[in-house]
Amino acid sequence: MHMQCRFRRSPYLIAVAALLCAALMPAPQLLWADSAEPDTKVVLTDAEQAFLRQHPRILLGSDETWEPYVIAAADGSIRGYDADILERVNALTGANFELVLGCWSDMLAAARERRIDGLSSSVVHEERRDFLNFSSPYISLRKMLLVASGNPANIRSARDLAGKTLAVQRGNLADEKLARGVAGAELILLDDVADAILAVDRGEADATFGNSATLLAASRIGLPTLEVATNLGETLDEVFSVRNDWPEALSILNKGLAAIPPQERVAIHRRWFFNWGGDPKQLVALNPEERSHLLDQQPLRLCVDPQWMPYEHLDDDGHYRGMIADIHHALAKRLDIRLEILPTATWAESLQAAREGRCDLLSAAVETPERLSFLSFTPAFLDVPLVVATGQEQPFIDSILDASDKTFAVIRHHALEEIFRRRYPGIQLIEVENPRTGLEAVREGRVFGFIDTSVTIGYAMRKYQFTDVKIAGKLEERYALTVGVRGDDPLLLSIYSKAVESLSAQEVDQAVSRWTSVETVKELDRPLLFKIVGALGVIGLLLFYRDRLMSGYNRRLQEANRQLEVLSTTDQLTGVANRHKFVDIMTQEIVRAERYKSALSLIIADVDHFKTVNDNLGHDAGDRVLIAFAQLFVNKSRSCDLVVRWGGEEFLLLCPQTDLESATQLAELLRQRVAESDLGIGRPITASFGVAQYRASEDINNLITRADSALYRAKAQGRDRVCTA
Repeated sequence: MHMQCRFRRSPYLIAVAALLCAALMPAPQLLWADSAEPDTKVVLTDAEQAFLRQHPRILLGSDETWEPYVIAAADGSIRGYDADILERVNALTGANFELVLGCWSDMLAAARERRIDGLSSSVVHEERRDFLNFSSPYISLRKMLLVASGNPANIRSARDLAGKTLAVQRGNLADEKLARGVAGAELILLDDVADAILAVDRGEADATFGNSATLLAASRIGLPTLEVATNLGETLDEVFSVRNDWPEALSILNKGLAAIPPQERVAIHRRWFFNWGGDPKQLVALNPEERSHLLDQQPLRLCVDPQWMPYEHLDDDGHYRGMIADIHHALAKRLDIRLEILPTATWAESLQAAREGRCDLLSAAVETPERLSFLSFTPAFLDVPLVVATGQEQPFIDSILDASDKTFAVIRHHALEEIFRRRYPGIQLIEVENPRTGLEAVREGRVFGFIDTSVTIGYAMRKYQFTDVKIAGKLEERYALTVGVRGDDPLLLSIYSKAVESLSAQEVDQAVSRWTSVETVKELDRPLLFKIVGALGVIGLLLFYRDRLMSGYNRRLQEANRQLEVLSTTDQLTGVANRHKFVDIMTQEIVRAERYKSALSLIIADVDHFKTVNDNLGHDAGDRVLIAFAQLFVNKSRSCDLVVRWGGEEFLLLCPQTDLESATQLAELLRQRVAESDLGIGRPITASFGVAQYRASEDINNLITRADSALYRAKAQGRDRVCTA
């Protein structure tokens, strides 16, 4: 619905009309929305206006690795905090300040030689006043001392840096000055921030200087392992620098900065620095292209099932609630994005909106062949069992085949319909709008049973008091709930896949528990209770003893089954996955890699001269080496990676969404960590590595063979090295 409201009379009528328009216009629900004020142009002098006419472009240089100040997108555009600030300055003044990126030392030289007109993300230094002027500060960040996770060098203050090694970016004059002011510290100059982060993570340096942006950069390159040893008690005031023979450029810049409203500065800061203050491990590591793409798409439009409690629903006020809503709130915070709920009345409407491209995300979708024509799917964030509800008089069933001649109800356009019609071609299904109407169909005898998840049916039975309906059986089928992503946006799929994989089991369990731990309070009919309690008493006593026996038996049986499953997929010595689990997971990952055209790599590692450990120190020492070796792999891998003991002293690391270059870097990091550790036996140990990336249509055995061949080349070339296939 589009409405046009035009009034030419008094301001009072205009105000009333605006309120009426706002009330009548349908507005989607926004989560995490930023506000902005209309532009108010600053007043420029005649000299400043003449300067802008003579200089239509003013180029400011910055370091290409300084996220989130600047982020270079694949299309050549530049995003980031500095870009947003300069965009506002340009809008307010009519200027055209532009960013150019490169190595910081090159940018500094270009500014000195007047090949560019100044610098962004800079600091006031007296040494540079011979060629630069400095704006008023546009951001202030607290300076921190950053160390590796666990603070292995026990650095608690700047005084503890004596005899320690500091990693600093070359050309970063502020950090170089700070480092040279630390008595007894050794200074290592590196080319960029990422190198400094890696040096600390690898143990090549004990600490580095940084701020919240540094921690964000660490998270984005997949190393959220730095921690704050101490705040250094000073702030870093960052400014724009412009050539000192252009005073008009400086005055225009300062006027523009002063005209940005405080609340808008806060919104820009929040957009790029994620309300910093939390655990860096909670951030999703996105590359610059993904981060830029995500910002361009905001707000993301989310379609949901408005009637599927306790998973999700839209209440009378349009608020999105339920366990899946909680999970999407968590994902949005991880990505620091705004979500817009597209209101629909039914799940069928939400599916149609996704099919037409009116929503970017489908909240909880099950992958089916039909949906693959317009959606892609993240890994599952929730896996739930399916059950069938029948009348109390019906027998219990273990499979749909036990009642293949019966009619069942399913929710309209849920994946169940497609799944069951494909798996059981002769099944009789009718569609209902929601769980309540499904259970009513059972009560009225129109269907034999209603199929849905145990949580959905249990919730509806309690809420609507279906006392004459029971859960008659748990089916072998399950619902693997994923986030559905519009099929024409592979970057958004990559982003949300990373976000889903970053969720911990505890976070998901908390969301589930919050919405399933519901107490149902019923008013007792006391006269009726007194009439039936006597009759039930004797029966209850007999059933109590039987129930205790059966409950204990079932618990022991479930625990035994769980232990058997663990034993069948886990290496007993090291606790990591075994060959059986590897084949299952590898098969799934190959299917995912083929479907989404994503990278998949395999690392094979072998402990060098392991036989001599067993021969000289005994098998107990050899076992300690293998356990420590496996644990090192687990500690340095991601939650989506799979560590496998392949046999003897040989281990595999399966790395989804990882190309050959990244997997090789990871293998090199693991090699260095092995060489730095004695793995619990008090003598040096090394390992050799082979790395291969999956090729389209390649079978598992061929991929393993190529990685294994690379491993043998590493052995043949002298061991303690990484070779690629």
